[in-house]
Amino acid sequence: MNMTESPRSKQKMRQLLKEHFRYHTGNSWNRATSYARNIKVRKLGLDRETELKCYDMLDIPESFDEFSAILHDFAIRHDYAWQIGQNGRSGGYLVLYQGGKKDSGHKTCCTDCFIPTWYETRQPCHVEGCSGTLELLRGPLWQPFTYPGRGTDDDCDYESWSHEDLRRRLILVKDFDRTCDLAVESFIHFAKSHKITEEEVMVPKTVKVAVAI
Repeated sequence: MNMTESPRSKQKMRQLLKEHFRYHTGNSWNRATSYARNIKVRKLGLDRETELKCYDMLDIPESFDEFSAILHDFAIRHDYAWQIGQNGRSGGYLVLYQGGKKDSGHKTCCTDCFIPTWYETRQPCHVEGCSGTLELLRGPLWQPFTYPGRGTDDDCDYESWSHEDLRRRLILVKDFDRTCDLAVESFIHFAKSHKITEEEVMVPKTVKVAVAI
């Protein structure tokens, strides 16, 4: 689409934004919505074998490692002003959220365990077993946040938007769509290239015992 054309291109951009699928940013009762994608396995158009593999992987945390990294890269690209999060009872929707970042207030960080702290002077790390040093941070340690109850372009007809405003929003939404596609593709690839096996693990258990005194 040639976005330099006007007003024809403005009409096309309005149409694309209006017709984009939307979902709640919080609970359904707050009526706030944003641009979204339905990523439920049964909605992905997969063959039966791949679909069953994906269902098997839903309970395997590492199957979402690359998926989560791709969504995080999107947030970094937009300086956390825009982020992608999951919503729905089973996390079956990816939603475009508004957000930002703030100074976490940490003053130092360990050179070994990398745990940030509020100590304001250089000193040995206080984590048991860690031999690192708490070094002063050279700048703010940013902490991202989101506005889960805030909608984006709710009930918007876009008629009063300028060509540039429409173009910028469409670029954002297209980036959102591409990112969702990449994240879903990474999960599907993991499911197709792995299989489920069962392993017996020993779970530590705390019990009471009598000790002579």
